[in-house]
Amino acid sequence: MKYDLKKHTEQLGPVAVTIETIADLDQAINKLCDGVDDKAAEAVFVEDLCPYFGVVWPAARAVSEHVARMGEWLKGKTVLELGCGLALPSLVAAKLGAKVTATDFHPEVPDFLARNVGHNALTDANLVYKNYDWRKDESLGTFDFVVGSDILYEASHPKDVAKALAAHCTRGSHIILGDPGRVYLQSCIDALVALGFRSDMFIKEVPDTHSDRAGDKKTQEVFVFTLQKR
Repeated sequence: MKYDLKKHTEQLGPVAVTIETIADLDQAINKLCDGVDDKAAEAVFVEDLCPYFGVVWPAARAVSEHVARMGEWLKGKTVLELGCGLALPSLVAAKLGAKVTATDFHPEVPDFLARNVGHNALTDANLVYKNYDWRKDESLGTFDFVVGSDILYEASHPKDVAKALAAHCTRGSHIILGDPGRVYLQSCIDALVALGFRSDMFIKEVPDTHSDRAGDKKTQEVFVFTLQKR
């Protein structure tokens, strides 16, 4: 699918990231939905193929700002991002010297990521992409940090997400999870605590460039959880 695109710079704490995004998400979704008639096919489309990945959401900004402020601590560390979309946290971590693996299962993510890796003068030595569906694929191994933002949007996700995050951790590994406060968030955190993680949380207010609510102040509060495997 060909989208109208735009390129801009995200300033995330001390780290600036140049990123190419879909210019108008609603227009892109409408264009795709016009070609879907069957209701069953539409359900699959919404879950797996809708281009929600193509914009920067507040949770990704909040997680990215947290990652950016880790600074030199990330140098040489291994980082995995699940459901990366535009992979903003991954790009930040790679710019700080981490060895990053960004993952998703949307077929259009790799092309966007390749362009954004280039825009930020990164290479495969800094950041690699792997097609990975955390709902059913086997673990990719263990990492120092496992990151996710906006990955809790279905009723079946809390336990699946917790299981996938934990599967990539060993003792001392850290999880950074950002979410705008969906109903499934606490269930996921509870599941991770039951799996042996210590949890801390803070709330970060970040720009929301996709809000269409009347009178909205164009910011969003995001819950950022940092967890460590005991």
